Amino acid sequence: MGADPLTRIRTAPEISAILLDVDGTLAPIVPHPDLSAVPQDTLDVLGRLVERYALVGCVSGRSALDAARLVPVPGIHFAGNHGLELLIDGTVQLAGGVEEWLGDLRTAGAAIEPIVAEAGGWVEDKGASLTVHFREAPDPVAARALLELRAVPLLEAAGLVSRWGRMSLEARPPLPIDKGSAIEELLRERRDVRRSLYAGDDRTDIDGFAVVDVKVAVRSDETPVELIKAADVVVDGTEGLVALLATLLD
Repeated sequence: MGADPLTRIRTAPEISAILLDVDGTLAPIVPHPDLSAVPQDTLDVLGRLVERYALVGCVSGRSALDAARLVPVPGIHFAGNHGLELLIDGTVQLAGGVEEWLGDLRTAGAAIEPIVAEAGGWVEDKGASLTVHFREAPDPVAARALLELRAVPLLEAAGLVSRWGRMSLEARPPLPIDKGSAIEELLRERRDVRRSLYAGDDRTDIDGFAVVDVKVAVRSDETPVELIKAADVVVDGTEGLVALLATLLD
């Protein structure tokens, strides 16, 4: 049996960072993002991690403010919109180059809205990006096919980059920014950090895996195989993750 990859994090909390996705990782997946909630026992563990570790952060596809609303734990640092935003001292800071794309995002969102409605989904305007949700569509498979055929070309014609998530389609500016670059930015702010862990459940979290020491995949029926293969540790669901986080307090 190989060495426990968590040992080097657990035994050196003063130089270690714990970085976490939110939806599907801390908060169970629900039909509508407005219904998401992080369980109180998870929030309690996060609070204890903040006291013990050099850095605890959330790196979410949600806006940074929305991620902070879901995880109201003092001392946690937040990156939102897959790294397009940072929440610093209560103020949202956009990554370089994002602001010039805000108008194009609004225009593209209006252009695809009728197509998304036809597919049975809805468009979430997250400021620095758009997310098309189709989890509640009568036929999610047909919805994705329609979006791929008619909505994606409109997004690409606007110069935006589209990317599929779990029952969702993301549209964002064509900038070299992702969850990996967001983690690097958070780590840059804490020069005392020498070791890092990141946990996530979706394809975009693979970018985060690329820049940390310990990679934790949160497995569900929808978790992409690529994420599982890239992980050092695999846990089952949000319950499995909070159990793992609790072991980091030993």
